[in-house]
Amino acid sequence: MTLDANQILALAPDPASAKAGSQLAVPRNWSNLGRSDVALWGECQGSGKTPYRTQIDLSGPAFKCTCPSRKFPCKHGLGLYLLRTSEPALFDPSDEPAWVRDWLQGRQVRQEKKAPADITPEAAIAAAAQARKREEKREDKVSAGLLELQTWLHDLAREGLASVRSRGQGFWDAIAARMADAQAAPLARRLRRAGSLLYQSGLRNAEGLAANELASLYLLARAWQRVGQLAPALQADVRALLGWTLSQDDVLRQPAVTDQWCVLAQSTFDDERLRVRATWLLGAGTGRWALHLQYAVGTQGFDVQLAPGTAFDGDLCFYPSAWPLRAQIRRQDDAGPVPADLEPSGLDGLLDTYADALAAQPFLERLPVLLGGLVPDEANHGIVRDAQGRCIALHPSFRHPLHLLALSGGHPLTVCGEWDGRMLLPLSVRHEGRLYNIDSDFPS
Repeated sequence: MTLDANQILALAPDPASAKAGSQLAVPRNWSNLGRSDVALWGECQGSGKTPYRTQIDLSGPAFKCTCPSRKFPCKHGLGLYLLRTSEPALFDPSDEPAWVRDWLQGRQVRQEKKAPADITPEAAIAAAAQARKREEKREDKVSAGLLELQTWLHDLAREGLASVRSRGQGFWDAIAARMADAQAAPLARRLRRAGSLLYQSGLRNAEGLAANELASLYLLARAWQRVGQLAPALQADVRALLGWTLSQDDVLRQPAVTDQWCVLAQSTFDDERLRVRATWLLGAGTGRWALHLQYAVGTQGFDVQLAPGTAFDGDLCFYPSAWPLRAQIRRQDDAGPVPADLEPSGLDGLLDTYADALAAQPFLERLPVLLGGLVPDEANHGIVRDAQGRCIALHPSFRHPLHLLALSGGHPLTVCGEWDGRMLLPLSVRHEGRLYNIDSDFPS
């Protein structure tokens, strides 16, 4: 499948790359263009004598270029793909040249290596013993840190949030630093975020959002004290929220779920020194949701390219959880458009599903949803209404209510977003057969 221009630009690592790629998508910049059933290639003249060799594996899509850019995909990869979309006649079908064929074969070998490797029972026992010793030491540090956090939360509950406003962000940074020392880095990030809600966000109902975050942290601290009494899947959730990670190889050893996976929403954001790309996938056959997370440093690119509005046949392996959402991709084949008959849910179905999810996993921060029949309220931009006229509040961090209103024109929309039990955060919109990814299609 060849993506359309909007889907290609959604793959850009930043707006500058998208703009530069668009400028390169003209025939005069390219030579030796070609295509096969699985790949595109071409040569783009840069500032040096030797043109850059650019190639695209269409099954991903995946990109490779000989230019020195550390961005991924680079502007040449974006420009080549955009040119194929706008000028398909320029790409004559032919056999791949050796430099393209070698790259494709190398990708195939790396994909095969993703399959879980067999290890001897003796090696597995020894590795497990060493890992357990490391875990016991860390568990002691986390337990001490969470006892301190509980005391801090008790004091804060007695004083009230209003009483700490005069202390500034440093009040929150101090306890966050303690959690980092206790090897509970996710709690440190959440505490800083709670403080920033009060001092820096300017969001309506900031106090309520901060209070909900602190209540969730208290629940997590109490759960850790009884973690041995929890079901194994819920233990995995608690440990993940406290910062324990599972290697990709371990995840890929989990049973795979095979389906046609629809890429319905994608957002890229900064998390301290990392760039994070979060992609929501929905199985067309199973109805299962999956969250695919990727991390990059600086201008480093993301390994897996998933374009909103597309779908692929594949196998996903889910992280252990009482309500599994996060997943790794084991196999990704046969990209195509999102099926037109993908059925959205209604508000009643969302509330039932959320109740089931929260009963299974009480620490759930967000639930993905595809809601149909939503109409933005013209008088109150902070809400949308369903087919029965019921109000659904939009999350105060949502910055594009006027875009929703303009896109709707008073007609129902299908919205993919995240539900936190009280509010909806829209991430993408389906309208008249097209998916608009808010992170890339709606200007800030």
